[in-house]
Formats: sequence, C-alpha cells, structure tokens
Amino acid sequence: MTEIDDKELAKRIRQNVMSILDLWSSKEEQLEYQKNVPIAQVSAELFCQWANDFYHPESTQFKMAFDEKEREILAEFDKTFKHISDKTPNDLPYIDDFVKTKEWEVVNRAAIKTLEKIKNTAVNNGSR
Repeated sequence: MTEIDDKELAKRIRQNVMSILDLWSSKEEQLEYQKNVPIAQVSAELFCQWANDFYHPESTQFKMAFDEKEREILAEFDKTFKHISDKTPNDLPYIDDFVKTKEWEVVNRAAIKTLEKIKNTAVNNGSR
C-alpha cells in the first residue's frame, strides 16, 4: 500500500467533500446512483458519507483542503445537516421516497447554497 502525503490527502478530502455536496444537490444523481447500485441504500449513504466519512473539520488535512471562509460555509451546511439528521429516523426510506420529504428538500437546498458559496469564494480568491 502506498502512503500519501498530507497535501495529497487534503486534495482527496476536498474532492470527496465537494462530491458528496454535489450528490446531495442533485435528485437526479441520487436516483441514478440507486438505479446503478441497487444494493445501496442511497439515503443512508448520503448521511453516512457526510457525517462519518468526509466531514472532519478539525483535522489538519481538512484545514489544508479548505480555507477559513470555506470551512465556515461548510460548518453552516453541517449545522443544517445535523438538525435534519436528528429529525430523521435511523431506518431511512429508500431514496425514491426520501426525495419527496421536507427533510430531503432542506438538505438539498443547503447543499446547493453551499456549493454556490464555495464557488463564489474560490472565484473571489482566484484559487481552487
């Protein structure tokens, strides 16, 4: 197994966080994911990937991946995400039904808004 340095890990963290936000922002991609991977429980995957796999704002590599303003934007999303996560059952409905819920709509809108803010921040900074 090849070890990677902090810079490469930070790059992967950024890609993964942005990818899960992209997925949260697109009903079509979520439904396509379920269609292509029928064994997956996409609703649960969305929650687990954000909360367990990718959002670790205190890690050194996460701080390397996102500047302070971007971390603030991501923290806003996480606050909304946690609020909705606390309101949803542990046994989530399949994505076909979950996308019809108010809870899904709230996180979906938050993801769209978060992506727009990060894009604007990157453009204004001339980076990323």
